[in-house]
Amino acid sequence: MTNQPNAPIAWHCLLGEVLEKLLSPVGLLVFTELSVMNKPPKADILIIRREQATWTEPQRQRLPDGLRDSPASHLLLEFKYTQSLTGKASRQALAYDHFYKEVHKLTDSDVQTVLLCAKQPQADHLTQYGYLKTSLPGVYQSDWPSWQPKVLLLSLNELSDAPHNAFVKCFASKFKEKRKAFEVLWDLMSTWGLSTPLTWLLNLLWRDWFPSPEGGNMKDEALEP
Repeated sequence: MTNQPNAPIAWHCLLGEVLEKLLSPVGLLVFTELSVMNKPPKADILIIRREQATWTEPQRQRLPDGLRDSPASHLLLEFKYTQSLTGKASRQALAYDHFYKEVHKLTDSDVQTVLLCAKQPQADHLTQYGYLKTSLPGVYQSDWPSWQPKVLLLSLNELSDAPHNAFVKCFASKFKEKRKAFEVLWDLMSTWGLSTPLTWLLNLLWRDWFPSPEGGNMKDEALEP
């Protein structure tokens, strides 16, 4: 994956590409950098559930914990790859949530906004913003009454190794968690019959994050051991 020197990598676009190729075959629309207002700002990724009253089983198999059981028909995802939970990130997610619902005439129950963090949030930050663990590893819910609507937090490093988490967990910051996710993905490629473009993209990410010994050191400085 070749980049111009010092050019920032649009990690949310890469995640969006993976999700688009993963979820389109099961009837979901995925947009990257979709405008939440008539003018900017833009949100990173939007997944829209179409027609069905609930997620179908094929869709649930491809959505991570925290999303696969959500009753909302619109899932608004804000992805942070090089930073973790901050007040700015939370306020930004809330702003996207508000303006998206205003423009598209949607209710709180129609939209679930989710903050995905590649880096594991620090305990003091979780406490500061009122985030508590749920029954699902890596899924946090804020109990602050003033933070309405609720913004769900997914810590990619902490998600379980279940197959339905692997497609987002391969973007986790910790080396061992990222590798475990890819090991699950390799099995899914044969058993699920994933599309050729998705397989190609996952292989491209694998070669960039886990180069062969001849290929030099790992390029991604954000990866944690």
